[in-house]
Amino acid sequence: MKNQKSILLFMLLLSNQLFAQQFAEFTTDTTRIQSHMRERVAKEVWYINGQEMHYDGKFVRVKTNPNKFDTIIYYRQNNKTYDTVLCNIQSANKYTLSYNECCGFFYIKSESIRINKSVLFSLKNKDEKHIYLGSTGMTGILVNENNSETIFDLCRSAMASPLTFVSLYQVEECNSEIDESIEDCDIDICLWPENGYESLEFEEQEYGNYIRKSRKMGFAWIGLNSDPLIVTYDPITNKITYE
Repeated sequence: MKNQKSILLFMLLLSNQLFAQQFAEFTTDTTRIQSHMRERVAKEVWYINGQEMHYDGKFVRVKTNPNKFDTIIYYRQNNKTYDTVLCNIQSANKYTLSYNECCGFFYIKSESIRINKSVLFSLKNKDEKHIYLGSTGMTGILVNENNSETIFDLCRSAMASPLTFVSLYQVEECNSEIDESIEDCDIDICLWPENGYESLEFEEQEYGNYIRKSRKMGFAWIGLNSDPLIVTYDPITNKITYE
């Protein structure tokens, strides 16, 4: 009988451990919300893969799946809008969301991992006829089949939220100062240094002006994992893959 109880206890502990390994945990930190803002902020709400969460310190558990994108829908009380953000709830980490007082969105941190906010853009096949620009937030990089360096938004404000817009465009260079008749440049972006992030200590930050010709992908993104988002575009098949 004693052995049977020990086996049952072991199986119960194993079952609980396996359950914990399959679910990520989200909660909120309300300590940063000032008293005069609590009533308004309390009306803000998230839907994480359909599960509702408020600024109340309660927990939401979401099943992990490294092979698909997950959605966070966030209702902002200050401008009465819903933001749909993509992410990948890859593993059973614990996350805390807190209010962003200056920018009206939210911060997110993890107790168990260092969140990687970078993106790697690359082409699957060579394309000598077109120029491609991948960007995350205000920072972009010219993309080819040899890209191997991840980028992050080095030009973003220090007070900005973790939300970023990731996109890949086919573009053309433009210089309206040289040719007044040229189409207005619709991209003015901070370019990732050719010699890598470390070279910024010795080089001035470069900006590029481009005209959007066609969008290959684009969505609001929040990194939740220790690995970067990998975006690969095949110019032959016009298909995008994500990792």
